[in-house]
Amino acid sequence: MSPSDVITRPAGGPPAPRVLPGPAALHALAAAFAHLQDFEGFVRGLQAALDRAEWFGRVTLELDARPGAAPTQFAIGEMIVPLQGAAGAHGLVRVGGGEEARSFGPEDLHLLAGLADFLAAVLDRAREWREVERQRQLLGLLLNQAPVGILAFDESHRLLAGNDLARRWLGVGADPWAAVQAALPGELRAGAAAGRASFHLRVDGRLVFGEVRTSALGQGAGVGVVVLTDLSPDQARLLDALRRETYRCQWRRLPLCFALLDSPRIAGGLLQQLPALRAALPPTVSVGPYDANRLGLVFAGSSRGAAALQLRRLAPLQGDPAVRAGFAELGREAAEPEKLLEAALGGLRPFGDAVRPALLLHDDDPAVNDALAYVLGRDFEVVKSTSVERTHELLRTRPFDALITEVELRAASGLELMRRATELQPGIRPFFTTVSELPAAAAGDPRLAEAIVFQKPFDTRALAQTLREKLGVAAAAPPGEPAGTA
Repeated sequence: MSPSDVITRPAGGPPAPRVLPGPAALHALAAAFAHLQDFEGFVRGLQAALDRAEWFGRVTLELDARPGAAPTQFAIGEMIVPLQGAAGAHGLVRVGGGEEARSFGPEDLHLLAGLADFLAAVLDRAREWREVERQRQLLGLLLNQAPVGILAFDESHRLLAGNDLARRWLGVGADPWAAVQAALPGELRAGAAAGRASFHLRVDGRLVFGEVRTSALGQGAGVGVVVLTDLSPDQARLLDALRRETYRCQWRRLPLCFALLDSPRIAGGLLQQLPALRAALPPTVSVGPYDANRLGLVFAGSSRGAAALQLRRLAPLQGDPAVRAGFAELGREAAEPEKLLEAALGGLRPFGDAVRPALLLHDDDPAVNDALAYVLGRDFEVVKSTSVERTHELLRTRPFDALITEVELRAASGLELMRRATELQPGIRPFFTTVSELPAAAAGDPRLAEAIVFQKPFDTRALAQTLREKLGVAAAAPPGEPAGTA
């Protein structure tokens, strides 16, 4: 007799050996464990295994709270043992003697008690798996209601949970983490950064922004979550605003400036600052993502100088050497939305330089220009000219925030030069220097209504402070600089 054979005693008779198919029962039991995650399938497998093991005439599992379960009935000739595990009561095991009536001895009771303990223990685990599976199904249902893609990984980068949106955007196959790693920038993929990383994808014409939160991104990483957001609607709103405002401002003969902000960083970059930027800007300014590295801003009704002034006041952009900015003004760089976008992309330069006010200095005496440039060069981009023709050419070819010129020019009238400047650049700020007063003829000219006059000799620090206040620039000059006159 093999070790797997089982000896039972026929009812009411002397001991008689009987060889039972123990191996077949064990195979059936193993088949049941293959369905451990499926509670109902697991119970059916257990019942099939018990049917194959002819230890008793008939062994039946009756579990509590099963759909369609009839009330428990007790019959003569049957033995019933409760299934009580550590997780609670599961039901009972009912044993009948088969077709013939039989009595049960102590050996039967011991065998049945052991069988009940074993079944209760495995049913504990099956119930736990059933609850876990229910929670996973509920979690999957909830995640699929989310408007963003979500994937969660364990310490070994195995997928714990996720929704269909994330799988579709990432093209997740057999290895979801590999798809995330492939989308990450190279330095993050190598584990150079830990805790947080971001990336963007172009999927079916959509701009998808992804962020990874985990304890580490290299080997031995902790649990992590990947969240994917579709930025396409925001991008579409930005481009629609650019097209709409371009044509509206052309029709109404209003200025328009399109600005582009660029940062090489995705994690902690411009997209994370987008809510703060929107809150700090007037509601008339349209702000949105152009891609994961760039934000576009449409300043309808504003010149380049006015747009740069508003950007200079944005605290989130100050002091970040990685940010670049580019500007394109309607009518100067381009007249079509697409060309404005191209011009802004082509004009990207460091943010501080891009938003730095540009001053045009015109004076007959180069020494005066040099003196003013020395004082103002810390805070402004200064361009000097002593030729009327060159000044006109500069005004036609590039934008300036302000023009500073002498009223009593020898080669031309300073008032006429300023009037010409306001025609070429309506948003330019006029500043005059003079040894006397501004002529009365200029008082009623609307083009010179906002002109500020510095009478010679003037305090150079006071002049610089006035320009900073009018053009919205923080002082860059070191404290304690001695005052001078010009």
